[in-house]
Amino acid sequence: MTETPDYTVIRKDKSIELRQYPAYIKAEVDITNSTYRNAIFKGFSLLAGYIFGDNTAVEKIAMTTPVQVSPSQKIAMTKPVTISGDGNFTVAFIMPSAYTLETLPKPNDAAIRFVHVEPHTVAAIRFSGFYRERRATRAKQRLIAWLEKEGLESQGDFVVAGYNPPWVPWFLAHNEVMIQIEMGAG
Repeated sequence: MTETPDYTVIRKDKSIELRQYPAYIKAEVDITNSTYRNAIFKGFSLLAGYIFGDNTAVEKIAMTTPVQVSPSQKIAMTKPVTISGDGNFTVAFIMPSAYTLETLPKPNDAAIRFVHVEPHTVAAIRFSGFYRERRATRAKQRLIAWLEKEGLESQGDFVVAGYNPPWVPWFLAHNEVMIQIEMGAG
């Protein structure tokens, strides 16, 4: 069985949930100058290589779900200004809970980095179908409308999470769009 991060549902409203996640570690890679779909494939390939043994310990790491995709933030080299640009994405795998930053094998590919994610609250909306940008955009729009209706403040970028391998039929595919909620909200 594939490990998925634990969370507590704080509130549920049809296909939308407010969730509290504990801390976890994710491996991520930035994909630049790419389409959404190509970024998923390229990022997945790099991260899958890592968990299938392309690391200094040549250790296989269990696959977890979901695979996460979000717009990548670029920081200008000469100014302390954050710039987000089209065609730049971050693809991430959540690492199994048995690992710490100290016990994860070092990736052979320097593009892969580890991020410790602190406990946080998210709003998430589920959608089915293949992991396509159009479907994710519609889910994001529905989530934005719900957040506005509920008076909840979000922070950061929307994350698209895919839970199934590509051979799962589209009508059974489980995907989500989620965004972090300001602490104290909800």
